[in-house]
Amino acid sequence: MWIFLNIIISLIIIYLCHQLWEYLKNTFSTKITKDLAGSQIQKYKQMIEEIQLRESETSTNMEKELQSFIETI
Repeated sequence: MWIFLNIIISLIIIYLCHQLWEYLKNTFSTKITKDLAGSQIQKYKQMIEEIQLRESETSTNMEKELQSFIETI
C-alpha cells in the first residue's frame, strides 16, 4: 500500500512541476512567429529587382558598345 501511495504522490509532484514549468515558459517568454508567406514574397520581390537591375545594366552596356562600334566604323 505504501508503494502505491508513493507512486501517486510522485506522479502528482511531477505533474505539478510540469504545469509550473509550462506556466513560467508561457508567461515569461516571447512567442516566436514566422511569417512564411511574407518572407517568400519579400524574397521574390528582391529577385525581381535584381533581375531588372541586371537587364537595365546589360541594355545600357549594349548601347554603349553599339555606339562605340558605330563610331569606329
